[in-house]
Amino acid sequence: MGKIIAVSIPKGGVGKTTTALNLSISLAESGKRTLLIDADPSNQIAISLGIKDENDLGTLYDALSYLKAFDQTINNTENPNLDIIPFKNLSFKDELMLADISFDQNLLKSIIQPSIFEYDFVIIDCPPYLVGMTTNVLNIADSVLIPVKSSMLSLSAVEKVMTRISEIKKTTNQKLSIEGILLTMYEYNTKAAFSAKKELYTKYPGNMLSTAIPKNTSAEEATFHHKAVVELYSWARSTKAYKQLADEIIENNNFFKADMMTGLDEIEQTGVDIYSFEE
Repeated sequence: MGKIIAVSIPKGGVGKTTTALNLSISLAESGKRTLLIDADPSNQIAISLGIKDENDLGTLYDALSYLKAFDQTINNTENPNLDIIPFKNLSFKDELMLADISFDQNLLKSIIQPSIFEYDFVIIDCPPYLVGMTTNVLNIADSVLIPVKSSMLSLSAVEKVMTRISEIKKTTNQKLSIEGILLTMYEYNTKAAFSAKKELYTKYPGNMLSTAIPKNTSAEEATFHHKAVVELYSWARSTKAYKQLADEIIENNNFFKADMMTGLDEIEQTGVDIYSFEE
C-alpha cells in the first residue's frame, strides 16, 4: 500500500508544480512506482511536459465529471515506474462545471479506485488555494509536502496551510500528517533567505526537511523544452537537490511502510476487514 502525498500551499510562484513534477520523476528513477496526479485546474503538469488534450489521454477532469473511470485516466510514461494523470485544458463551460462539482468535498474520494494503492508513492499537485479541489485532495492524502519560497512573504501561507491541515485532521481525515516543509528557490548567503529559514525553523522545527531546493535557472529553462529539470540537466544544482529530496522522503517513509505492514499484520491476525542540498 503506497503513500499519498499532497503538494500544497495557498500561494503561487513558490515552485509547487515544479516540486511535484521533479520529485515524482526522481522517485520513479529511484525504482519507486509513482503516480503523479495534477489536481490543479491550471494544468501546469501537462503544459510543462508538452502534453496536449488532442493526445486523447485520460484526465482527472474526466474522472471527476464521470466521463471515464479513474483507472482509465492513468497514463503511462517513458519511465516504467512513472504514471501520470493530467488535469485538462478547461473551457469556460468546464470551469463552471468544476466550480459546481468541487463543492462536494468527498468527490475525489468517491472516484478513487483500489489501483491507486499499487503505487509506492502518489504525488498530487494541488491548486494554490485551500478550498475546492485542495480540500478534496487533503481528504484522501496521507501527508502534505509544503514547498515554501525562501522569503518572508511566503511565511503566512505556511501558517494558513498548517491551520487547514489541523482542521482536516479533526474532521474528515484523521490520518493526515505533515510530510515536511521544503525550502524552494533558496538563495544561499543572502540575508532574506537566511531570515526566512530561521523563522521557519523556529516556528516548525520538527517539520523542516533537511533538503533545500536552490534557486536555479535550469528548472525554468527546462520547461521551454517540455521537460523536467531532472530529465534534461543532470548536472544542475536543482536536479541534485530534487534527487536528494526523493532520497530523504524514501528514507523517512521506510518507517511509514513498516507501520503500515505492522497494521496489516494485526488486521490479518484479528480477522478484521478494512474496507539541502547544500553547495
